[in-house]
Amino acid sequence: MKHLILIFCLIGIILESHGQIEAVGPQNNSRSVQINSGNSIEPPPSTSGENPDPKLAGDPQTSPESQSVLHMHFRRVRDAEIVEFQYAVDQEEETATAVVRLMDRQTAINWLAGFISLKPLSCPLKSREEWIDGILYAVEKNGLPLCKEILGLVASIISIESSFRSDPSVADASRGEDISALLDRAENDLIQKYGSWLSIPPLPQLFQRYKEKYYPILVHCQTEGEVETVARRIASDLKKDVSILPEFMKSLVNKEIDKVTNVVRTKGSMQLNFPRARQVMKDRGDIFSDQELSDYMYTIRGGIDTGVAALKPMFVQYAARYGSAGDLSWLFFVGMDYNYGPFSSRNMIEQIRIRDLSSMMDLQIDGDLLQYDDKGNPSPKESETLRATSIAFPLIPKQKIFDSFLLEKEPHYIYSDIHQLILSEHTARFGPTPFAVIGELWMGENSKIKHGVTFRTRTYLNKLDKYLNAIPWDH
Repeated sequence: MKHLILIFCLIGIILESHGQIEAVGPQNNSRSVQINSGNSIEPPPSTSGENPDPKLAGDPQTSPESQSVLHMHFRRVRDAEIVEFQYAVDQEEETATAVVRLMDRQTAINWLAGFISLKPLSCPLKSREEWIDGILYAVEKNGLPLCKEILGLVASIISIESSFRSDPSVADASRGEDISALLDRAENDLIQKYGSWLSIPPLPQLFQRYKEKYYPILVHCQTEGEVETVARRIASDLKKDVSILPEFMKSLVNKEIDKVTNVVRTKGSMQLNFPRARQVMKDRGDIFSDQELSDYMYTIRGGIDTGVAALKPMFVQYAARYGSAGDLSWLFFVGMDYNYGPFSSRNMIEQIRIRDLSSMMDLQIDGDLLQYDDKGNPSPKESETLRATSIAFPLIPKQKIFDSFLLEKEPHYIYSDIHQLILSEHTARFGPTPFAVIGELWMGENSKIKHGVTFRTRTYLNKLDKYLNAIPWDH
């Protein structure tokens, strides 16, 4: 039902075919995993939790207006906690700057130029200067020091995510795919899943009209930006056609039109999740409309700028915690967390501590302490991790734990009283633990990231390893 609008137009076909379109949650891709003691991956059991505070959560069938008020409340709580711990986070930036290998601007340009067009990064020679300019611009724009670590990592992520394309291809030619094959396969999937809805008048006629109008256009799209341009036209038409739908469908359609407009959910050369891009730009104080931000992300500078803005908190905190002469292993935490969600590696070890303290051995280790809706907003529903923490610390109000968990995507979380309590109690009972851990996450059949393909984090880790180890760090 939540994607009912996408049945009314050919965007529903794309939704099933293109990996960037159906990303859910605040990070680049949704995750559904369980790690057992044998290091194997199993699907987690289905869960349903209770709300942490009835005064906040209210009726589960809340109106959009009520949900908006709730999300504003969560943001106020989060922002207040951020202010409280900002000094400590600022100190991390000083520590990080002291442990990385700094370069002046011209040296940085020359260093990048020496390897960025070689395999495996393979930046096109004709646009190499523009990409180097974009990388340096983004690093400086986000207040990071010009250093080998950030320059090499960003160049690697750009190559992995888009092969140095500001507007990435919509189909993966290396797999022998083209968009027509993706559309045909997706249409079959769509009809199998939602065929009964397509029989309700006037949907058959409407669906056919949209298909006849937009399929010939979509089949010639080569890039994500071109798909998004078509999606905006479809959304505009839908706004006009909503009047002919049955009354019970109109509110659903109006609610979902935004998803059609922003159907490409990870954008630009660094393939940043669009809700995350909105948030990091807002946090930095830059104001964009959705269309302005989307257009910005499809430029060389803009795609890297938004990606580095999202990367910065992890880069700084992991550098401050792990950075040392000759040791670059902490870059793997930064790269993995950029791809799988802010501070996932740090949060997974926190979930392991909570699992041990609560004796909830079936607790999912997925890097998310809370549940999130499809726009990346925290859900008031009780997550398994929240429930386990309440079991481990029954005298701590559940709302206090929830409020601290609102910081889980921020560097500030480790300075919260709840984290300090979890860490000290676990250390006393079980001994010291690392600051972060790279887990084996299974992306799940419904994630369909990267052209309908599913894979484990090990695949991405291996790519990161290949690219980072190809960089001449000592030259």
